[in-house]
Amino acid sequence: MSLPDSIAAAALDKEVIKPVWFVYMDFLGDPARANSSGFNVTVSGSGDSELDGIYIGIDARFVSVGEVRSSSGGGDTVTCKLSGIRGLDDEDRLMLGDPANWQGRTARLWRMIRDEFNVQQGAIQAYYTGYMQTLGHMGSGEELTLELSIEGYLAAFSDPSNRTYMSQELFDPGDHSAQAAIATANGQTSTTMLTAPPSIQSTNPFGPGFDPTMGGTWSP
Repeated sequence: MSLPDSIAAAALDKEVIKPVWFVYMDFLGDPARANSSGFNVTVSGSGDSELDGIYIGIDARFVSVGEVRSSSGGGDTVTCKLSGIRGLDDEDRLMLGDPANWQGRTARLWRMIRDEFNVQQGAIQAYYTGYMQTLGHMGSGEELTLELSIEGYLAAFSDPSNRTYMSQELFDPGDHSAQAAIATANGQTSTTMLTAPPSIQSTNPFGPGFDPTMGGTWSP
């Protein structure tokens, strides 16, 4: 998410602001654009081919955009809900129903700040860019609701860690609890893995042969 310019930032401190959301969805062969002003809006001259274009107007009361939360792996998934979309025929609905037409393709969100008199304050701000992951739609062609989840670039390109509880020893070399769990499940015991640390052996209040931290037995 880019920072708003000085004019938009000043407007954000006012008691009343009226943001307008712009969304670009790169559907296969036919990208779609919508905005939350309630009126069709044409953006031009931005120098960004994806931002420039005609945006279908949707009433702001029927638009919700999730908050962007950043982390070391990139921004979290953002959900965008657009209701009251009209004029979609059966062919459009079939296109939406086939993930091959949108899944993994680019989706972008921008935000424009307006004051209480609906006057634009500052430039349009880039809010979020990522890939479409899920797309739900309900209703009829006369009035359709879309719920879109957008995953950030870094998260999409990152492989899962595949780390589980069994990886604990990688972070704590002295922790053999994962091995003990497997041995217990297999009906086996190991004096090596169940041997208590010296500090426990010398201070064990339960007497020889019992380790309260492991739930097993050990030999002093």
